[in-house]
Amino acid sequence: MEKITLKSFFTCTLIALVFGFIYLKNTDISSSIDRNISDKMLIKNAKKQIDSIKQSSLIEDTTMDLIINLADDYNKHKNIGTKLTEENIHSFEKKINLTLPESYKLFLTYFGDGGEMIYDTSILSTKKTMFIKDQFNNLPDELQTSEGTVTTSALLALTKNKKRKGDWYWVTNDLNENNEWPLVFIDTENNSIRYSVKEFSEWLQLLVMSKSDVISAIKNREETLSESRKVVTTSSYLK
Repeated sequence: MEKITLKSFFTCTLIALVFGFIYLKNTDISSSIDRNISDKMLIKNAKKQIDSIKQSSLIEDTTMDLIINLADDYNKHKNIGTKLTEENIHSFEKKINLTLPESYKLFLTYFGDGGEMIYDTSILSTKKTMFIKDQFNNLPDELQTSEGTVTTSALLALTKNKKRKGDWYWVTNDLNENNEWPLVFIDTENNSIRYSVKEFSEWLQLLVMSKSDVISAIKNREETLSESRKVVTTSSYLK
């Protein structure tokens, strides 16, 4: 009789533990779903704000469209940073003693302050970004590009990529005709510039196109251009 009682006790305890585990797991899943729905609602509200602002002539339509595309792919990102207020942005600008490009301000305001993974790319928050000279102490004062030289002290980090041996940096002392900073990819092993883009909106467009990382998009673009040149050359030869 005692054996039966003990057996029943252990059986009941085991059943209780199993049901308890299932309950906790379902609660955790439910909580995660609720958070996801809440985050999606925030993104949708941001999209409505963006759509209303798009009617204004004061912003770049391209950048806003790209932010909307990023919002549509919300489930493909991980740990998006908090959206920044104008005061937050001004505080960061004061910290680095620079005025941020308009396209990047829009990104910070309507999408978020970076993210652990935007597709497959880790974009640093303004709290973690730093100048390259504060990251590495063995860099030369200047780096060569196909268009000239870049002063390393002016390079401000945008990404932190664990997969590739290098990252994207703003060239903060080189405003283009749109008052935007160019971006360069620095190979931190060889202290060399491997890729460059004209401005943040182009960088963001490449990221959205690839739905992975900017370098993949650049390589695909170069391959497409190369194939196009081959076709043109072949056509000319046949004529």
